[in-house]
Amino acid sequence: MIIDALRLATLPLDGTDMLLSWDGSAIQVWDPRAGERLSTVPEKFGTINDLIVCPTGWRDPLIVVTTDEGVSWFEPRTGAPGNLADRAALAAPMAVWAGTLLAGSGREPFPLLRWDAGTGARLEPLGRHADQVTAIAVLTAPGGDGPIVCAGDRFGKISLWNPRTGAPAGVRLDAGGEEVIGAITSVELLDGRVLIAAATADLHRWDAVTGEPVGAPIVVDSYAVASLQAVTVNGRPELITVGHDQAVQRWDAETGERVGDPAPGRCATVLHRYGQLTLAIGTLDGKVELRPLGQTHPDRRV
Repeated sequence: MIIDALRLATLPLDGTDMLLSWDGSAIQVWDPRAGERLSTVPEKFGTINDLIVCPTGWRDPLIVVTTDEGVSWFEPRTGAPGNLADRAALAAPMAVWAGTLLAGSGREPFPLLRWDAGTGARLEPLGRHADQVTAIAVLTAPGGDGPIVCAGDRFGKISLWNPRTGAPAGVRLDAGGEEVIGAITSVELLDGRVLIAAATADLHRWDAVTGEPVGAPIVVDSYAVASLQAVTVNGRPELITVGHDQAVQRWDAETGERVGDPAPGRCATVLHRYGQLTLAIGTLDGKVELRPLGQTHPDRRV
């Protein structure tokens, strides 16, 4: 199957979760049920700043890649260009919302760059930041006025924006210690609260409505966390981290307690395989390990 996965992502295609992988040069799409390769992006990449799956709203999702040479879009079935590349954009990281691709600009005043995912056309940028954005997520808080863009920076600060108006959506959050925000996600608890979760070397949580910290920071035992995902396993919300110490770990999103033992790995993603919620781990020996997470998903996707 996949060899030397340095990055993994889940790519929904015709109701089936595919695996997207990057091995340092080639980007490939795999069917995890049979271990068969669906396509390869023929373009040769140097260092990839970020890699994301971007829904378009009216056709297959696109694979989007940012490098020092700009932003490129690719079709998942063939690896052919999906939109015209934007070679003028120095951007990373990325997030998606409502048919829009968001990316942090590498140039002052460090706005969030935006593109129409269906056409690849550049839209007006969003906001200004004191330093380069290092992590982005979009969430909807219960009872709020709409979506919120969370943009973390190199000094442990997270700015909140309304993507419709470009106005601030609340006071800046502070992880403390001036550590780089490596990843951000949102997670819904059983009581209906939505948390903003952000990773430095530790995991920090805030109530998305009040902005108040939730619990103590979760000590991950890594000098930095590069990947953070939220998933519900057997009715409990969890956070999955991948650290620069090459360990994949699961955490109870509400209590902060570790779930199970750490697994060696360089990257991870969550998908459905034959209806089973599954954790895919890019292992240190260059393979992909598929670990069932203990429940059959109600939509029975294969």
